[in-house]
Amino acid sequence: MDRLWAVIRYEFQPPAFNTARRRSVLTKKAATETESALQAQARLGLIALLSSPSVPEDVLQGGGLISFALNVYNPIWGTSVMFEGIRYLSYLSNTQHEKNFERIIPKRGASDVLYFASNHLGIVSIYFEEPAQSKQELPGIWWSFVHGSLRDIPIEGHTDGFKIRDLRLMGSHYPDGGLTSRWSVLPPRPRATWLVNLDDRTHSNLYFKSLDCGKPGITGFSACMVDGDLVDLHYHTKGESLEFYHDGGGDRRHAVWLYFPIEQGERIFEVWRRRKKPNFCRDIPMLRTNRGRVFVLGTHINQHDIDNKYDCLTSFPTPKQARFWFSCHEGCVDYLAFDTEDKRHDKNEFLRPLQGTSALRSSGAPAQTFASSAPLKDVVEVVPCKSWAPGSAGIVGLVFTYSDGHRETLGQVRLDHLLAPIKAEPTGDIWLGLRYLARGSVVEAIRLIPSNGETIYCGSTSEAGLHWRNAKWQGRLDWFFWYGMTFLTYHSQPIPDQHIGRILEMEGGREWERKRESTTDLHIPFSPLSSDRSVGGGLVIIDP
Repeated sequence: MDRLWAVIRYEFQPPAFNTARRRSVLTKKAATETESALQAQARLGLIALLSSPSVPEDVLQGGGLISFALNVYNPIWGTSVMFEGIRYLSYLSNTQHEKNFERIIPKRGASDVLYFASNHLGIVSIYFEEPAQSKQELPGIWWSFVHGSLRDIPIEGHTDGFKIRDLRLMGSHYPDGGLTSRWSVLPPRPRATWLVNLDDRTHSNLYFKSLDCGKPGITGFSACMVDGDLVDLHYHTKGESLEFYHDGGGDRRHAVWLYFPIEQGERIFEVWRRRKKPNFCRDIPMLRTNRGRVFVLGTHINQHDIDNKYDCLTSFPTPKQARFWFSCHEGCVDYLAFDTEDKRHDKNEFLRPLQGTSALRSSGAPAQTFASSAPLKDVVEVVPCKSWAPGSAGIVGLVFTYSDGHRETLGQVRLDHLLAPIKAEPTGDIWLGLRYLARGSVVEAIRLIPSNGETIYCGSTSEAGLHWRNAKWQGRLDWFFWYGMTFLTYHSQPIPDQHIGRILEMEGGREWERKRESTTDLHIPFSPLSSDRSVGGGLVIIDP
């Protein structure tokens, strides 16, 4: 049973297309295309695999994974096996154990780096020089490498008897180097990468996805959050497919999507973090643009946060350098990886015991919320975003467009759930219809009135019982939320003194202005840092 589990165990959940691929392979051999026939064919394929091991008898002992050692500077032989349409490497050795072992000869000789590609079941190929394919994403394929003094230190491999599962430097320990790391796209300088630990909870192998922050045509970024944890990042371009919202559980009921639009000429320039460990389980990453705007990838600070500290991790002086990688395994983004300058104050990071009962919570404290804020002056268009939760008709967020063309968001925003745009009149009001609940409120309707002084009445029976609150097109609107609950506050002050953009400017200055001859006026982002909010009263005038 241990052997069977070792063979069929997934290293990670494969992409959705793998189901269609497997079905296509099984259909070619199955008698019919019924589910029972395909399942029967899958069992036959597994039985055939188990009956033809590719590992020498003297090595194949017991259950579970089998370890072996390999020196890449000595002659190498290997075996492989075909399973459900994919060929896997089974075993590598410096000895030709049997006739089915084939000689592997590097084209340019051995070096101190060995690259390999793997999927959810095992390693499919190895390379003695960096493969060109590793510079682009291939669905379901992850790249890795082993580096060191490979002439003196052998490589340690692990096989389930049919598929090699991992290769690493003998005697290496997690998480040193890139030995247990997988990459959707290999960094241009793999051995120059350095890691930042965001989460002090337990970890497994690192699966790094790439986020390009300087690609021409990027219109914005989206972040997916589940239970307060960051689980995915995505950049947007015009005309893109929006199917990514459904990948990796992004369309589950409790997924929160944050949207950060950028304007032409704007790009991510720095990556920061809000230090919360060890009092809380994780730090909060933040992306800062060359306009001073900040995208916070986590929950809002509150009264439970002690002595907030901010740390600049790195910067991207040129668009070509503007990229980083994030590990997205086991349900949250736990590591970031960079190949640019390390700007941390303390570069010797280590795992520390978490302190306090609240530290194990995903975002570290009770009464947690996400936060967003936007100025109301000069808004010319409003696009509501409807809820994607089953059975919900609420409005979970807004996209504001301003007279200068730039955009800001409030609440949650998914581009595949946007409603029709509404024109805003500067002399009018914005009215929001809220339904009060025990722990907050839900926005269920929006009206933009062209002139002041008009009153909103229910437009339909579905709006019965709503409490209508209005605000003029001045000041700012703060939108706190936690999944289905919304807490709105209005301020006459457009920019709070404790604004995150101002805080990071005080901490790190405006480095991008030193990279060019002409400066650009600071465009202040609007995300609230005040913990005051209405818990059940809807829109409240705090400082009229």
